[in-house]
Amino acid sequence: MTECEPGWPEAHSHGTWLSLANRLSEIRRLPVWIGELASRHSIPTEIEFAINVCLEEAVSNVIRHGYREGERGEVIVHFTQPKANFFEFTVEDEARHFNPLDSPAPDTQGPPRVGGQGVHFLRHFAAQLEYSVKPRGNRLRMMFCGENSGT
Repeated sequence: MTECEPGWPEAHSHGTWLSLANRLSEIRRLPVWIGELASRHSIPTEIEFAINVCLEEAVSNVIRHGYREGERGEVIVHFTQPKANFFEFTVEDEARHFNPLDSPAPDTQGPPRVGGQGVHFLRHFAAQLEYSVKPRGNRLRMMFCGENSGT
């Protein structure tokens, strides 16, 4: 796997995006889309796994906690490949403002608990994370990097 350089490389293409309604059933579309991107852009299997974990977590948090019950909305996931072996995903919504990066690290000293581990997964699997507030909603950028061992 390649070390990610600090900072965000400039995108060299406009990329592609996926629009999801704010329903949990929409999450099942993510792995199919990510699999297509992995094939098209030679994303290594271990990076594809990390992307799946992080996007599922980020999108499910927006749907479960960002939008109020019954509120219509969408979650847009953008993909760009700013340079070889760098894969950037941005999750945007119009939900209530919430910075997941402000969440504390999970307590590893106490008994294991269900829930509250998602941000830990983001920090563990993504090489870089960046949150910003939009005038209406949130933007979470995630960078993954690594090279295919077959190249």
